[in-house]
Amino acid sequence: MRSLLCFLLLCPLMLSAQITFKVEGANREPVRVMQPLNGNYHIAAWKNDTLSNNGELVLPNQPGTNEFLYKQKIYRLYVRPGKTYVLTINKEEIKIQADDEEAQLALNRLSLPFYQTVAIKYYKEDTIFAHNKIRVLAEMEQQLQPFHTLNIDQGFHRYVEKLIKVYYANLLAGTFMHPMTKLDFNKDQAQVKEIETYWKTVFAIADPRDPASMTVNTYFDYANFCNTWYFTYFLPGSKGTYKPQVLDDEYWTRKYDAIQSDYKEPLREYLTAQWIYAITMEGGFQSFALDWYNQFQAVYPRSIYTTYLRNGINNIRDYQKKAKNDFATTQHFIEDSINNFDQLAAKFKGKTVYVDLWATWCGPCRDEFAYNNGLKQFLKKNNIQALYISIDADAVDQKWKDMIKYYDLQGYHIRASGKLMNDIRNIFGESRGLAIPRYAIIKDGKMVLNNAKRPSDQEALYKQIERFL
Repeated sequence: MRSLLCFLLLCPLMLSAQITFKVEGANREPVRVMQPLNGNYHIAAWKNDTLSNNGELVLPNQPGTNEFLYKQKIYRLYVRPGKTYVLTINKEEIKIQADDEEAQLALNRLSLPFYQTVAIKYYKEDTIFAHNKIRVLAEMEQQLQPFHTLNIDQGFHRYVEKLIKVYYANLLAGTFMHPMTKLDFNKDQAQVKEIETYWKTVFAIADPRDPASMTVNTYFDYANFCNTWYFTYFLPGSKGTYKPQVLDDEYWTRKYDAIQSDYKEPLREYLTAQWIYAITMEGGFQSFALDWYNQFQAVYPRSIYTTYLRNGINNIRDYQKKAKNDFATTQHFIEDSINNFDQLAAKFKGKTVYVDLWATWCGPCRDEFAYNNGLKQFLKKNNIQALYISIDADAVDQKWKDMIKYYDLQGYHIRASGKLMNDIRNIFGESRGLAIPRYAIIKDGKMVLNNAKRPSDQEALYKQIERFL
């Protein structure tokens, strides 16, 4: 009776507990949010949301790490049951109203830049693993130190310790990636044994098979790195069973197989869901992802992750269906042998053309297709042609054609030959190479603008094109 009374007294407090994310001066601006699933971070749980007219987003209390991505910066709150939190951004200043305010502010002061960039930098500065180990461990302890002195509960402390240690384990592993890729497993036995000790050092910092890692956002990169370089490369290589990757899809299938064989529950379910989600978001529309999803449903019929996988899986099903259709009458292919861009542009004398340089593997290119409906209407209204130039390799010719159908890319299409590709690099490339998506405008058979606006920047793009009408 006493426990029931306590529950009834606490229940209103639990229901009223909430999280407020506020940006001073903001009005209806986009923000991405990740609230934990059963207390765990999961990439599939990220969703788009919008701040209110007064710059606020109010969410229910969900214990665990709650993250907000606003203007390319991540903000974190470690949330405890029944507590209320207010995170306010005022220009570059962060204010947090919470019982553990100092710890929450320290959490948001953590600097964890992309591990691979830092690892490459450290390796270039010093190729000796022992030196990088000392450097990385010192930095890790420096990041952990503020949380040793703050008065925070054990759950918060375990979370932040795991967040930091997983990151630095990944960073340290990245410092010996280059020499590891140069191994000849049949000849370099001494170096193989040496690198094996490096891996043991990394795993001592953070075990990739520790289920507690599911609570932190640094774990997805770490698990992916271990699956790529340890479970599917170094470990089989050291046993004499490694076979070089032949097909592009092996990037996905080998790691999927590693998750099934090298992890136990609950990590196997967790990582399988992450990997299925990742491949659906990558946009390659691989049919074997449907098999993975069906198997996942069969093995985990009550999984909390299934709901978050359905949209991506439905996109693949839709893609497979549309790929079987005929091309639309508004989709034209340039079959002539084209050796340079001027030769291609000359085919459009007397016309204004909006040029889109893209590839099937380019995520940002595909993202821009979401704005094509408005673009089609504008081009049709103004008698402007669309020209899509793919820089894909011969091996993905069918995928190129299937994506034209799926994204309903109306206009003229050509997949660049080797000679045309070289000319495109000379015209549109910069010091770091050719970056896509890239857009241009052709007028009367000649290029008049070689860096036009994107379809997502609609108003600016339309004004740009109108200058040449």
